[in-house]
Amino acid sequence: MKHLFPSKAKSVTPVQAPAKMETMQDVIDYIDVHGPAYLSSPLKTLRKNLFGASPKTLKIADFDVTFPKSERGIHPRPDLPQKLSAYKPWREKCRNAIAKATGAETEKQELRAREDGWADLLAAAKLHLAENGGLIAKQSISPLTTFADICRRAGLEPWDLANPDATDRIEKALQAKTERGVVRSAQKTLNTFSFLPELAALLPADPVPMQPSLRDLDALPAHVDEVVLAMIKKASSTRDRTTGKDAVRVGKQARDRYRAALRHHLRALPHCKPHHNPDPLIDYPSPIKDLTTVNDVEGLFAVDHLCASLRRTEEVEHLPGTLSQSSAYAYYNNILVVLSHNGLLDNETVEILKSSEFYQQGKELADGMRPATKRWCENLIADPTKERRFRNLHRLMMRAAKKIIADAKGRDMTRAEIERVRALGTCAAASAIEWAGAPIRMANCLGLRLLGTRQNFFRPGQRSSTYEFFLNKEETKAGEEIAPVELNADLHGPEVMDWYIETIRPLFPHADDSIYLFPAVASSGSLTKNTFDGWFQRASGEVGLHMTFHKWRHGYATLLLDTNWGNLKVAADMLGNTMSVCETNYVWINKKKLHKDGQKIMVDRSHKKDAEIMGGRV
Repeated sequence: MKHLFPSKAKSVTPVQAPAKMETMQDVIDYIDVHGPAYLSSPLKTLRKNLFGASPKTLKIADFDVTFPKSERGIHPRPDLPQKLSAYKPWREKCRNAIAKATGAETEKQELRAREDGWADLLAAAKLHLAENGGLIAKQSISPLTTFADICRRAGLEPWDLANPDATDRIEKALQAKTERGVVRSAQKTLNTFSFLPELAALLPADPVPMQPSLRDLDALPAHVDEVVLAMIKKASSTRDRTTGKDAVRVGKQARDRYRAALRHHLRALPHCKPHHNPDPLIDYPSPIKDLTTVNDVEGLFAVDHLCASLRRTEEVEHLPGTLSQSSAYAYYNNILVVLSHNGLLDNETVEILKSSEFYQQGKELADGMRPATKRWCENLIADPTKERRFRNLHRLMMRAAKKIIADAKGRDMTRAEIERVRALGTCAAASAIEWAGAPIRMANCLGLRLLGTRQNFFRPGQRSSTYEFFLNKEETKAGEEIAPVELNADLHGPEVMDWYIETIRPLFPHADDSIYLFPAVASSGSLTKNTFDGWFQRASGEVGLHMTFHKWRHGYATLLLDTNWGNLKVAADMLGNTMSVCETNYVWINKKKLHKDGQKIMVDRSHKKDAEIMGGRV
């Protein structure tokens, strides 16, 4: 292809990047050695903007997400100790440091110095800028320039864009989450103005295929979707024996629900993590990584896959845009219905899924409180001893842990003792958050961050005189921010949290490297729900009130509403539920009170009438 607009190539001396370049600590180390010196200062500011967390906790790939670009003059991180005027140049210098350290800047310079079709295309586009009387808006040039860099990485010239493998090659060349939107914008611009002679000379005759959106990428492969539709058709119809024809027996809404449920399960499978467990029902060593390679689609509905997708649904349930627990129950119930009508379901699979605590809790939320949970809540308010233990669970667990520590005085604790102390102490601190703070969901509690750019749990003196936490709207099921909540001293929250942070948290091997209030045992991540829930059930049993962590919310709401049914809105707000959900779950409390109120009215009336009769006789 002849170049219409020859460009002057620049000589660039490559700078070799270090072999390992994963976190911002790697970037800092590289700049400290190789320079330039002026980038050292913004990297020091980075440490401040991480609020005490180590730079190695921030991956390079996550920098743009953690420190977003400002738009329309709005500060994307108002929590930082920087005004927008300082934030913008600071962010740009950090990104320059990343580019230099990773070799991206050198690569970009080399790519843009090439005398190729993209240099000609960009020059042609600039000839037609609106400011010069042309048709192309100036703001379209930046996406085109970025698109050119991506295509150069992919080894594509402008005239190659309609090749069968072009979309796949561009997909592999994407390096940042934001690049997809930029690529789609550039592709749209090229298709819109492909009639211009200078552009037409460089572009393929066919329209440039659009890069798929994230939603398109989530679409099921055609052969998989075909099987899904066939399963739904079979589950939705019956054979008319007189005519031999199929007759649809369920409506469109039900069929749509079936389709959504089956698709949810299948889309979840590539996101399921390997799960190694001696229990064959939990063991999931080889997750499905690519649905396009699957031939036996019906096999994806085997019990191990169903359990894996249900676990994945539970893991992300607390996040906005995901299935609620009640919706998950409805989805998996619909899956069972479809599988049953397709002859793909046995009694064991039904029993296994329905034994899931997450499934049962979802049913409870959909249908109202389970009888067993209701009995537990009734016993809680009927037995003063149980209620007292519930109110002091955090202190009782702390006392049990302190006893183990005291018994080991003068010697090192055994491994078993350390494990018990860690478990009891963690459960005590989590209970303190629930009782002396707010009854948040387990995943939100375990995800509280003590350090880092997204810190949402603060020690005394950082934001207020006591411990304080909040949840961003991106972290709550309702998609609404939970405003800062302080741990109440009268409810002994700070007392337990002081002890946990000083005595218990340091017992976790990776505590110093973790940003989480509750670090994992074997990594710097957060403690897993399965580990914590096992700890909590054992710890609560040891102090005389066996319960799951899920019952915390039920117990809290029960005490609140038993005190006064007028607290319904308060209970709903604190639980993050709607008033109708709370009313459905706890209406038995109100009914009991209404019955007592009715009885009292009749007693008062009887006394009044008896007094009137006796007065008449006198």
